[in-house]
Amino acid sequence: MAAPSEIRTLAARLAVAAIVGCLPAGAALLHEALGPFERLGPQPYSPPEHEIFDEFGLEEAEEAEYRTPDGRSVRVRALQFYDDTGAVAAYSWLRPAGATEVERGERAVEKGDLILIHFANYVVSLEGDTPDEEDIEIALAYLPRPKPTADPPVLQYVPADVLVPDSGRHVLGPLSLERLAPELSPAVVGFHFGTEGYYGRYSAPGGEVRMIIWTYPSNPIAKGQVPEFHGLERVVAKQDGPLIAAVLDPSSPDEAQLLLARVRYRAEVTQHVEDPKRHENLGNVILDTFILCGLLALLMVLGGVLVAGTRRLAGRFAPDSIIAPPEGPGMQRLGIDAPGPPRPPAG
Repeated sequence: MAAPSEIRTLAARLAVAAIVGCLPAGAALLHEALGPFERLGPQPYSPPEHEIFDEFGLEEAEEAEYRTPDGRSVRVRALQFYDDTGAVAAYSWLRPAGATEVERGERAVEKGDLILIHFANYVVSLEGDTPDEEDIEIALAYLPRPKPTADPPVLQYVPADVLVPDSGRHVLGPLSLERLAPELSPAVVGFHFGTEGYYGRYSAPGGEVRMIIWTYPSNPIAKGQVPEFHGLERVVAKQDGPLIAAVLDPSSPDEAQLLLARVRYRAEVTQHVEDPKRHENLGNVILDTFILCGLLALLMVLGGVLVAGTRRLAGRFAPDSIIAPPEGPGMQRLGIDAPGPPRPPAG
């Protein structure tokens, strides 16, 4: 099960989607304005590695130039993917080397006049004069049909302390696999299981080592696939739960084993504790009974005051109305206590 922090993150994303997800289905990806920047006209955009981005689930891409009256301009590109995983994968491929992380969207980097942002199932880039931070956040909120979901689970198993900066890439299909690790075949990986991988170069005493961490839907699937990796030359692999970590062409078996030891599957289980029902507590039942009786008594008093006050006011200002009290004494006596005539004797 997901960790509480992941659940809170997912809840926040769903809240954003609930607010902005009601835009028309045919709406343009890019908003009409970025603060003082006015959009000149959106156009379809084709990323440089379009076939790989199609593998990531690219659905639509758009670019537009924005200008201000004083001559400032920025070119904005928005790429919409089927889900958050595809957007995270594209973000890792588009991230420029040496960029600095900044606070935008869910994750973002900045290098020179370029800002790259990941938000839900979108990757947005801005190049040129930078708009204000608030205007950028508003533009992200206006992106149509966002699908915020949890980040790919493989990220939590990456040994980030030895990862070479800017070397991480997601692998979601045969094309991205061939680009990064041609020594592995799609049949060995088993993409038909819904397999996702994370490629990276890692620092080691003998130099950089390449490794891909694969996540499978379940432990049995990973266990059945690991013999395919063990049959490859110059590949050292291990299985841990639903993970298979494969070191590619290591300089020595010892370095491969040291790196593989850093990949450990951690099953996170959150215990479901059901809150006790209020009616299951005897003290609450007694307290609620007294509260109910008090409310009923208060309603009776207020109702009597209301009726008596209404009749009194009607008797003063509308004596002929139906709700006015009758004229004469307010109480009728039947006289049943008065002695009657004597009865004749029986017989």
